[in-house]
Amino acid sequence: MQTTQGLHLRSLAMDRSGPHSDGFPFNVPAIASLDRLDLTAPVTFLIGENGCGKSTLLEALACAVGSVTAGSESVSRDATLASVRSLADR
Repeated sequence: MQTTQGLHLRSLAMDRSGPHSDGFPFNVPAIASLDRLDLTAPVTFLIGENGCGKSTLLEALACAVGSVTAGSESVSRDATLASVRSLADR
């Protein structure tokens, strides 16, 4: 039996209705193939090769929800997150 009790995030979905971008981060394999990701367990592991998009997905998620990130800048002003903010908007 699987339960969703205690889950804070149940799914992620990519909004592809707007203008399409072929550049980073939309050309990262995990992002390019993402339509919807259902999270059905209290703990989720992201496993993959270097450069496949694990950190990019997490950074975009942090930006989308206004989460606290590592570093001294806020998520909305952090220059290192500029490219993933467009992904977060989707």
